[in-house]
Amino acid sequence: MSDTATRDVPLIVRLLVESLVLPEEKLEEVAKVRQSRPESLEAALIANELAGELDIARLYATFLKITWVEKLQRDTETMLVEHDPTTGMTGKLGTLADVVAGSRDTATRLSETVCRRHRVVPFRESSSQVELACVNPADFAAIEEVRMRLGRVVRPLAVPYGLLDDMLDGVFGARDEVREIASEEGRGVSTAKKTSGADGDGEDEMEFVLDLQRPIPAGKDSQVVRIVNILLQRAIEEGASDIHIEPYEDTVRVRYRVDGKLHETTSPPRSLFVPTVSRLKILAKMDIAEKRIPQDGAIALKSGEKRVDLRVSTVPTVFGEKMVIRILAKGGIPDKLQALGFTDKQSEDFLRAAHSPHGLMFVTGPTGSGKSTTLYCCLNLINKPEENILTVEDPVEYKFYGLNQVHVRSQVGLTFAAALRSFLRQDPDKIMVGEVRDQETAQICMRAALTGHLVLSTLHTNNSLQVINRLVDMGIEPFLLGPTIRLLEAQRLVRKLCPDCKEKYDLPDEVGVRYGLPKKTKLFRATAGGACTTCRGKGVRGRVGLYEVIPIFEVLRNLICAKAPVSELEKAARAEGVQFLDDAARRRLLEGVTGLEEVEEFIRIET
Repeated sequence: MSDTATRDVPLIVRLLVESLVLPEEKLEEVAKVRQSRPESLEAALIANELAGELDIARLYATFLKITWVEKLQRDTETMLVEHDPTTGMTGKLGTLADVVAGSRDTATRLSETVCRRHRVVPFRESSSQVELACVNPADFAAIEEVRMRLGRVVRPLAVPYGLLDDMLDGVFGARDEVREIASEEGRGVSTAKKTSGADGDGEDEMEFVLDLQRPIPAGKDSQVVRIVNILLQRAIEEGASDIHIEPYEDTVRVRYRVDGKLHETTSPPRSLFVPTVSRLKILAKMDIAEKRIPQDGAIALKSGEKRVDLRVSTVPTVFGEKMVIRILAKGGIPDKLQALGFTDKQSEDFLRAAHSPHGLMFVTGPTGSGKSTTLYCCLNLINKPEENILTVEDPVEYKFYGLNQVHVRSQVGLTFAAALRSFLRQDPDKIMVGEVRDQETAQICMRAALTGHLVLSTLHTNNSLQVINRLVDMGIEPFLLGPTIRLLEAQRLVRKLCPDCKEKYDLPDEVGVRYGLPKKTKLFRATAGGACTTCRGKGVRGRVGLYEVIPIFEVLRNLICAKAPVSELEKAARAEGVQFLDDAARRRLLEGVTGLEEVEEFIRIET
């Protein structure tokens, strides 16, 4: 690099280029990523995989002729090792826990705010000198501020970004940004003004995408904006499916639903509840002045490079509006059914039915069992330019190019039935109906299937074969159902055991017999409450689906037309090799994917 070219290039970028760690042709990319993390160039380089944290620490140390520190995992302990680039010597500093314990008093005196803002931690000290662990030891302004606050000579050490995070969390505990912001001045903010333009103008028809990493300008409302951003960002990072914001007389409770279970997180103070909800309602283009009736809205946001859609719902309670936010990550729709938990045969049967030119397909299961995800995955796989696919949903959860999606608006007469009647005049090939809720919708679906269209929909039943009885109860004749239905599917979601801390145990034979498992079976169970970082001590991480997929073959078709009971239908399906929910549950148990307590309701055998 020429002298002229290096004048405006940060030191670490120049060092990375000179050491050939960073190709010179990527300098333009560096300029772009600096905008994504303006508070830390090192963090931006690492997050965008332009440089490794060890490379950054080593290059700073070599240039400044100071020592640098790295961590090594030895059995159950994290050891710290010091490197002197001028002599090439290394030395052990002890465990991370011991080093953190020794620096806690000085770090507390320096304050958590200063340490986190400058990404520094006091390391070792004497009466006249403090060794300071730094991500950027060339930040002389930060070093000078530490010197002024502590009144001692400061000697910087270069430390990798991740290690400094561990040290900060060890000294101060896991960062609680909501509490940090809430404790700032301006705690008494009680109103949130509606902003204009892209930041929430309800009159603007253009979709505004909220960028959680965009710097927030200073102002009296910035405290509320930052709290909202952190609540949303943390929920996305934890993999939550819903956020519950609930007011009570003197407090607010915020809960995240992760893997189907609600757990509490840090909440803003009661004085900030109204402005927090108002900010979210503005983003969702809801009426902030109306608090007496339920409202629905939607927010589009971006977290890094990931697009996330939020569905917002409020309902008035005795202490104020309760808000629930459904998180819909578009990247959560996989590109094949096996990724959801379908077997190869189940996937093949499902897609074969989905490619049928006409007929009915039903996906069943309770609320929250992943029915919409299954249907969207299927629609994505059959979404071709030569197919006209229309959907009517309440609400539209995921938006896809190539699908003509209609949102139900009952207040203006746009019901499922009304949308379906209009669809039949739109030259459809395939129609997806969010749910068959009444007799009128069921009959229009049947009419569409009989006139050369494939209709996919959902029903709330305990198993797939109960769809037959439900549709008969809605007035559909069995002699029409038999020839029309192509496939029935049922599903449940169960939590997966953490792969890093699950433990194997011997299942007692009498318990195995009760659940239809072979004798001397070995199963796995969760070890909740441990120190596992993968599952954060919960023992479970993520969920997997249990599925039963029943293609309607000739024998079943004849039984349906003959009004045979569900027990006979199930017997015939089992004779054809169909796997039911209890079979899927046993398979997942024996594979060690989930635990007995998660699936026992599906496979209990009466004795």
